[in-house]
Amino acid sequence: HFLFLAMSTPPRRRSRRLASASTAAPSPDTPPPARLLDLPTELLVRALSRCDPADIARVAAVSLLFHASLALEGIRLWAQERGFELPAQPEGEGCAVRWLCYSALLCESNPPARAAAGERHSVFIDGEGRLSSCGSAPDYNPIPGLLGHGEGVTRLNTPTRLPSTLGGERAVSVSAGGCHSLALTGSGAIWSWGGGAFGRLGHGDEQNQLLPKKVEALAD
Repeated sequence: HFLFLAMSTPPRRRSRRLASASTAAPSPDTPPPARLLDLPTELLVRALSRCDPADIARVAAVSLLFHASLALEGIRLWAQERGFELPAQPEGEGCAVRWLCYSALLCESNPPARAAAGERHSVFIDGEGRLSSCGSAPDYNPIPGLLGHGEGVTRLNTPTRLPSTLGGERAVSVSAGGCHSLALTGSGAIWSWGGGAFGRLGHGDEQNQLLPKKVEALAD
């Protein structure tokens, strides 16, 4: 409610002395901004990011003085400060603020996993959105592609970056099973690799995948 009142309240009338002042640095006697929208944009966006995305969206919907771009930047900063990467706005979605609000709240209720542990391997996402893995396939059952590093790589004692770039996209969440792994990118695409038995990789067959492969059935 504070944001709405601050943005809806008309500015207080300034004295003639202040109105005729030069653009020099304000004196200590200069009154603070009458409205929240009088603040510098960067400071305003940071202030908005302290609010819940739903509240930001509500203010943007009812205040004619509130620019949608401020709501978008505020929600994006809110998500960034929590380590969330919001997906791109899909075609046909007319309201960018509403879309970002829903996406942000969904991320908050289902936080992405930047590390995942399988039975014998682990998968990680670094600060650049790239994947790394470590672990060892069992000698009695060397699962092809368990680590996602291609043919012949069955053991890594330290996290090592995968050769695949996921089509140039950033990974935002990972999951690891006993024989395979999954990665979610910022655009919503799913990539899988490892043992393909029982169709667990989602590619329409039971082939093993030595490197991450995009699940085309979920591409749209």
